[in-house]
Amino acid sequence: MILFFLFLLLVLAGAVLIQKRLLNAVILLGVFSLTSSMIYFLVGAPDVAVTEGAIGVAFVTFIYVLALSDQGKLHVVTEEIPPFFYQDKGRIQGIEYEILQQLADQLSLDLEVEFVKHSDLPSQISSRRTEIIAGAFYKEYLPASGLNITLPFHQASLAKIVDTQIENAPIGTLTDLDVTDIKEIDAERISRFNALEDLMSAYNKEKISGFISDSARMSIALNQITTQKRKTSEISQVSDINYTFAIPSSEVELTDKLNELLENLTKTGQLEKILDRYLR
Repeated sequence: MILFFLFLLLVLAGAVLIQKRLLNAVILLGVFSLTSSMIYFLVGAPDVAVTEGAIGVAFVTFIYVLALSDQGKLHVVTEEIPPFFYQDKGRIQGIEYEILQQLADQLSLDLEVEFVKHSDLPSQISSRRTEIIAGAFYKEYLPASGLNITLPFHQASLAKIVDTQIENAPIGTLTDLDVTDIKEIDAERISRFNALEDLMSAYNKEKISGFISDSARMSIALNQITTQKRKTSEISQVSDINYTFAIPSSEVELTDKLNELLENLTKTGQLEKILDRYLR
């Protein structure tokens, strides 16, 4: 019996050394301490066995697990924007989810996704827990200070929709959207909103004559326009944009890893297959 537990100690020690995830290694160390406790008991040292069990198995393992509870994870903050990042029947899906899941697997991390509102995104940039900002993000969408912008994974466009029967009313956009380079837009006539729902409500109530949004959010917005206003609404493209990921500037290595993954997915054709599943 003792020989079996001694052999088990060797196996556990080897397993701890080859673990890529720290949490798994800590759990195995707890099993190692439990096995040691059994050996002490079998050789006639029950007091040492109890001490090893109490400290090595319970206390030390608990402290390590507590310390690592927020480690071993890839923290992603995103808006819920189908088909890029969304929840369906309790399951997270989307183009960006599949890309970032591959990144998490490469880094031996668990992908942790937090869905937030547009108005909450700026505060998330400075959050220590946020490692990647996703959800149909593009360079003009938020102030890019403090952020690294990754390689693009999909080309889209900014579009403008207007009610042809309303004149001289402001044009709506989401807060922080940079429209300074759009020639057709008078910056002084811009009315900004914290949420897409507020923007659409203002358009339906004719408080604004139109609005500007990117392709993904425009698709959501079109479904919220009242039937009557659809008859008088016209949509036009105003500029091209690229959907990317945003990463805090301190995370240089993570930016390089994600760019490397995006390059590889593009070269192998896997990115095109992912896009086809959701967009075509």
